[in-house]
Amino acid sequence: MAALTVTQRRDLSGYLITGPGSAAALDADGLPRPREQLAAAEQDGALVARTGADEYLLFLPGDRQPPADCWCFSRADRVLAVHGDDWRELLARVCQYDFRHFGPGDWLMASLAGVNAWLYRTQEDGTLLVGVSDGFHRYLEDLFSDLVCELEDSATYEGGAS
Repeated sequence: MAALTVTQRRDLSGYLITGPGSAAALDADGLPRPREQLAAAEQDGALVARTGADEYLLFLPGDRQPPADCWCFSRADRVLAVHGDDWRELLARVCQYDFRHFGPGDWLMASLAGVNAWLYRTQEDGTLLVGVSDGFHRYLEDLFSDLVCELEDSATYEGGAS
């Protein structure tokens, strides 16, 4: 079994692109474009999620520029990467969603411990990416760290409640 770890993905920059020309801008830039709403696609390190009829969240490797579109805005998301076999058990402690069938390529917007977040499982290795507002990343990262300790040794870790 692979050990459960949570790290920050500092190599991704977030953007929101919206408006009637957003799909054409993604196509012109060679970025993947999900056809369905609330779905995501990845390609060459870029992740694009369709969150509305003409609205997309983009997470691009640091060296890649966003599309040149007047309706493309920077986002301050922090992205956490959850690796390991017990990621479902970790999320079961902070979210009501049933993750048993959440496979590679799946995208979800949900509340984790009261914080709005987006989640995506990468195609390549099934890493779980969790995006959260910059103002809440430390809270969620600390909570995940505590829960990882609890999952590793539930007999000796007391946690917060008794």
